[in-house]
Amino acid sequence: MLKRIKTTGILLLLFFSALLVNGQNCTNYHIENCRWAGRSFFYSRQSRSAPFLPGMTSTFRIVVYGGEEYYISVDGHRKLGDIRLRIYDDSSEEKPLYDNARFKYEEYFYFQNSRTRDLLLEVTSENPKVPEGERSGEQYCLGVLIEFKSTSQAKNPFRDSVGF
Repeated sequence: MLKRIKTTGILLLLFFSALLVNGQNCTNYHIENCRWAGRSFFYSRQSRSAPFLPGMTSTFRIVVYGGEEYYISVDGHRKLGDIRLRIYDDSSEEKPLYDNARFKYEEYFYFQNSRTRDLLLEVTSENPKVPEGERSGEQYCLGVLIEFKSTSQAKNPFRDSVGF
């Protein structure tokens, strides 16, 4: 009976360790690896991280609000190659508003927004070393960090009379 319990325990341990080794947790990849804008910007909960395959493309929607400046940063595991970021207006996906491939796959950029609207962010891991038919199925983390700050210049009545 004791031998059977030991054998079952060892098998369960091997089973769960195989699951842990195979999985990759990318939950906070954007927080830990993407370049941050600075203290004047606030973290947006629209930021994302996900496991990616080399050559994979994924799209997600964000809402940008009028009167705010945005900072978007992308980063991925080196085996994913260059990370291409294209941004489209959700109402027309014909021509991208921004494509970092035109800027040597720059990993971050700033923009100001005058009106509230939905945008589509298309992220592609462009690994030229891996032909489409020869993908290994190995997944690597990729993150998109989004930050914002208000650009409205509201007048503060106490500004001139209080403080330094």
